[in-house]
Amino acid sequence: MAPAPPQRTLPSDRTRAYVAWVLRHGKLIWALALLATVFAAWRTTRLYMSLRSDLESLLPTSAPSVRALDELRVRTTGIRFLGVVIDTGNAQNLPAGEKLVDDLAARIEKYPAQQVAAVRKGISIERRFIEDHAPLYAELADLKEARKRIEARRDYEAAKVAEADLDDAEPPPPLDFADLEARYKSKDTSSQRYPKDRFSSAEQHATVLLVEVGGYATGTEQAQELLDKIRAEIASLGGTDHYAPGMHFGFAGDPAISVEELSALKGDLTFSSLVVLGLVTLVLLMYYRWWRSVPALGIPLLVSVTWSFALSGLFGVSELNSNSAFLGSIIIGNGVNFGIILMARYVEERRRGVGVNEALVLAVHGTRTGTITAAAAAAIAYGSLMTTRFRGFWQFGVIGGLGMLVCWAATFVLVPPLIAWLDRSDRSAPRPLPANAWNITGPIARMVARIPRAVVILGALVTVAAAIGSRHFGWDRFETDFSKMRRGDTWKVGEGYWGHKMDAVLGRYLTPVVILTDSPAQTEAIASELDRLIKTDPVLIELIDTVRTVHDVLPSEQEAKIVETQAIRKMLTPAIRAKIPQDKREQVDRLTGPAALVPIRPADLPSTFVTGMLERDGSLDKAVLVYPKPTEATWKGKLLIALAEKLRAVAAHHPGPDGRPARVAGSAPLSADITESMASDGPRSTAVALAGVLVLILAAFRWSRETLLIFGSLFMGVLWLVWSSMLMDVRINFANFIAFPITFGIGVDYAVNVMWRYRLDGARDVLGAVRSTGGAVGLASATTIIGYSSLLLANNQALFSFGQLSVVGEITCLSTAVIFLPALFLLLDRSKSKSVQPTG
Repeated sequence: MAPAPPQRTLPSDRTRAYVAWVLRHGKLIWALALLATVFAAWRTTRLYMSLRSDLESLLPTSAPSVRALDELRVRTTGIRFLGVVIDTGNAQNLPAGEKLVDDLAARIEKYPAQQVAAVRKGISIERRFIEDHAPLYAELADLKEARKRIEARRDYEAAKVAEADLDDAEPPPPLDFADLEARYKSKDTSSQRYPKDRFSSAEQHATVLLVEVGGYATGTEQAQELLDKIRAEIASLGGTDHYAPGMHFGFAGDPAISVEELSALKGDLTFSSLVVLGLVTLVLLMYYRWWRSVPALGIPLLVSVTWSFALSGLFGVSELNSNSAFLGSIIIGNGVNFGIILMARYVEERRRGVGVNEALVLAVHGTRTGTITAAAAAAIAYGSLMTTRFRGFWQFGVIGGLGMLVCWAATFVLVPPLIAWLDRSDRSAPRPLPANAWNITGPIARMVARIPRAVVILGALVTVAAAIGSRHFGWDRFETDFSKMRRGDTWKVGEGYWGHKMDAVLGRYLTPVVILTDSPAQTEAIASELDRLIKTDPVLIELIDTVRTVHDVLPSEQEAKIVETQAIRKMLTPAIRAKIPQDKREQVDRLTGPAALVPIRPADLPSTFVTGMLERDGSLDKAVLVYPKPTEATWKGKLLIALAEKLRAVAAHHPGPDGRPARVAGSAPLSADITESMASDGPRSTAVALAGVLVLILAAFRWSRETLLIFGSLFMGVLWLVWSSMLMDVRINFANFIAFPITFGIGVDYAVNVMWRYRLDGARDVLGAVRSTGGAVGLASATTIIGYSSLLLANNQALFSFGQLSVVGEITCLSTAVIFLPALFLLLDRSKSKSVQPTG
């Protein structure tokens, strides 16, 4: 049986003593707080200076793809290309665009090696190298076939000279090698794609300059500096209009992506922070109509935010990522809630004529339990994300959980003395509101009082509809198209647009997936199996273009080929050579190569041949490069998971000398690990958040009618959120999934504070609780919505969808707490009153 609801309680001696102590030592407390804030602000600034926007920063350092990338950085100098794409406007301007590329390349080539490793305008160096060593890149069998044909013609001519018995009707053996040359031309697609050996396309009216970035830095500082220098070089050359009107340029490739995403993130952060501070200040003034409420709540709040970020370092947070970057605005929106409830009670008492000290005692007494319960629920919800391995969630959980607890503590330690200093006399006190002053909670309370049954029926119908509409909510609602999680305008004016144009010009991706092996034999075994699978496996057929190892650039059987070439050259006497048609002699010359043909050593290969293979120790034979096809399929999460699984399976099937499988490094494994991590970590964090909040509510309210109704209000709000996400077709991704566990903690705040005020007032008047606390609850929700709405200003589509779901969750939970819950209470109370009325 539930305990009887308590009568209106009065402040205890302990509460009075605490408030007196805080007011007496207020100056010392604030001096220590400000001193600590100096260090905290420095620490917070350093965290934001370490802001990262790459996918890797979202995963734990123990993830297979992250470990593989770390090993790749240790073993190689990197595979990072920046494309400078010149759109010439029309095909007639292509020569002008190429002239710009030539002038720009001449300048970039002078950059230091640690910034730029190489510059490429086309494939002339590579083509010349292959032509100079053509016999070595030919198949040994084809060289033997060429020798056989020349021998046949030599013997024919020798017999003819010796006047042997020859059948004059029999034609001489042809000296035609067109079929052999055609075989190699069919393999050399670059001849058709780059007829002038330039990265140019008349069809795309574009030309490309490839800049191989030096080193393998994970931050964006180096890339940003390089892009800025290239922009300055183009400007100093007179700009694109100096070469031809109508031309413009852009950047493509991984360095451009990292700069674009991070610059957008920083711009969004600055703008959103200013908007949040401005709007929170405005709603506080509109609600309290007392300007002193703004500094009284705002200054402790800013102190709390800096402390939250600084304290996160104790838990290992040393940098921020795209998920945790907006936590400053979110903590402001959430963390001010506890001060709002405290200030609302204080202002209420002061407007009744109560003195400052007594009003503070009553405010602390009336709000401490409800707010600590709400703060703990929010901290549990945030903290549930710490149970995940996904770094994007884990950082959010650490900083957000700390933020809720620190904001609550600051509210009850820093706010009371600040209020006492600001409200020194009756002249500075909040003025009584006029009788006709409008308050949103008044109309809500009157509506609930007038039609409680209709409110409950409507809420029940919406809940039933939400339950039916959400029955298919599951993992198929996850967004696996990573192209929809980048900056929104990238496909129109950003790297997405220029990258697509560069892919169309080059016909291939520049950055491969790298399989790191431990021996040459392991390399060849993996490459051989992949060569077989890309002809038979549907997933690999769709996603993989080519597989390359050192043996694709360093010819095999070179000594035997040189022997064959020397024999061919020896047989090509002037007499035999004269028999070859003039237009066919070039074929023979290409086939035999230079007279002083020597084996190609690894050191002789052009640097572009060994990019991604050459390791710091000089070895070339312990990497398999897997180049994806330039299609939209490489953005699809499900296909990326399938690709990563297959590559890892092949790597595991061919272990190295120590039994260790090869490691798979690249963007595809990263994307796959993110998707799989979400699938495993998401349900766990949600379950932990729900269980933690339920236990907390039971501890605060015991097993009572209020407890059941708070649970019901929360479940309704979350169910409405799920249904709303389906109606809006907002799919779940690695950023917005956080909205669900967080809603359990933040959303329950409102029902808890309304019910706690109801209890403190003696469980007599739920509408009175709505009128008094409901306004503050609504204000708290408004500031939280403002905090989350900062994400709606983000250019990043994943963060924008996080803002969408969070705002909807706030609205649904607030609606159930201040409308449906009081209406249900009212009906239950009226029913109870009727049942106990005496009869007769």
